[in-house]
Amino acid sequence: MFEKLIDKLKQIPPRFLEWWNKFSKNQKAVIISVAIGVVICFAILITVLTRTQYVNIVTCENATQASQVRDLLQDNDIAYKVSDTGLVFSVDKTKLSEANILLGSNNILTDPYNNLDTVLGSSLSTTEADKQKKYTAYKENQLAKDLEKMSFVESASVNMHVPENDGTLISRNTESSVQIMLKLSGECTNENAAAIARMAKTVVGNETTDNVVILDTDGNLLFSGGNDSTLANYANNTLSIKQEAERIVRNDVQSVLLGTNMFDYVVVSPNLSLDLSSKEVSSTTYTPADGQTQGLLSHETNYEAESEGGIANVPGTDSNVETNQTYVYQSGGGNSSTVTQYEKDYLPNTETVLQSIPAGGIKYDESSIAVTAIRLNVIKEEDAKAQGLLDEITWDEYKLANSERTKLTVDEDYYELISDASGISAEDITIVAYEEPFFVDKVGTNFNWTNIIQIALIVIILFLLGMVILRTLKGEKTPDEEPEEISVESLLQTMPSEPLEDIDLEAKSETRKMIEKFVDENPEAVANLLRNWLSEDWG
Repeated sequence: MFEKLIDKLKQIPPRFLEWWNKFSKNQKAVIISVAIGVVICFAILITVLTRTQYVNIVTCENATQASQVRDLLQDNDIAYKVSDTGLVFSVDKTKLSEANILLGSNNILTDPYNNLDTVLGSSLSTTEADKQKKYTAYKENQLAKDLEKMSFVESASVNMHVPENDGTLISRNTESSVQIMLKLSGECTNENAAAIARMAKTVVGNETTDNVVILDTDGNLLFSGGNDSTLANYANNTLSIKQEAERIVRNDVQSVLLGTNMFDYVVVSPNLSLDLSSKEVSSTTYTPADGQTQGLLSHETNYEAESEGGIANVPGTDSNVETNQTYVYQSGGGNSSTVTQYEKDYLPNTETVLQSIPAGGIKYDESSIAVTAIRLNVIKEEDAKAQGLLDEITWDEYKLANSERTKLTVDEDYYELISDASGISAEDITIVAYEEPFFVDKVGTNFNWTNIIQIALIVIILFLLGMVILRTLKGEKTPDEEPEEISVESLLQTMPSEPLEDIDLEAKSETRKMIEKFVDENPEAVANLLRNWLSEDWG
């Protein structure tokens, strides 16, 4: 089969050369020119269609904002161009919505939401209230379009309530409210909802996200204002933190178990206990300087008094118990006293560490993990038949009799493995493993007639298409082979050998009649004969 294919491939160049040589030089030049023109047109078309189209996204107020926009676009791999002034940014048209959401969530109002002239027009009959309504409707539609281009949003509707500016202090201090309804096609995380809320508050010009509410069509509250202490937000954030932590632990445990190649399916269900309280810890460490041995001394006060001479009695207010009072006077002897007093106060090498512990830490001693592992025992019908297991029963009966799964004894190493991967003690880990039979039927030779008919139709269509292409390449009509050149001698030999008579100009002779008859019956042969005569005369 492979050799036949090689032979057919080898026949293509000579056939193409034979087909190409049938054309004249002018025809070849026309074909080559047309082919080059088609290739150039396709190249130009592809270049135009695939060329990156840039549209203006934001006009920055100053160089600081321009630097912020540049950093955001670079960090998120969005292609952009900057004007000569360095303040006008243009982005790839296909990334316009992504750039709008990115900049809007970072408190930067983009040009699509700030193009007042295009939205409001310049009609003199338009009042300020009408302009405000038009501008609000435009921002609602534009925000909905941008949200619908997110990967997890199928459709979106936006309602904005902008308080009327009547010049009072209350109206100036009242923020607008935004209600967003999303029909989701994927998962919308809390981070996604918060980004949408920040973009919405930027669009309406609010300082905070307190008046932004995001719902989905199933009635789930995705975002409820910027106050994270509300019960709904607290519950959503707590659940999100727990789910994310369990997802990480689940993936780690599944990876190590499947990496042993002992199980085909692994289901991990962690039950993590989280510490949702944030803490701030301050610790101060005092260490002695190098070469000192006195320890850590903060403050020391010492007072010592020493005297010699005289009689020492108990100081204080104790009563004298002696009945006989005798006064003894010093007989010229001297007294001496010594007083020593000093203070020490020093702290060598002080180090203070302030540590902030965020909420969401895992309490490993209060967490647990349950694991279900399945090992498949693959049994092929051919192997069972070769081993003699199907001598007295059919394959279906064998599958029915051996369809029960068997519980396996789990080695202690797996508990240690999961404990090391998750950080949870082996005593809090439960593993249940089974071995399930997986039967593989013998591949039969049954044909699906529907598929066969479809394949046959495809083959016929391809064959007809190939015939049309071949006929097109060969031309609509195969040129007839040029008749052989007829010489005068051969032409005369075909004539009856009758003596020629003198040609009478007035009356037609028999020879003239025969020549005229031959010309009438064989015009092509006569034309070739004349062509040969002319070529011989002019050659």
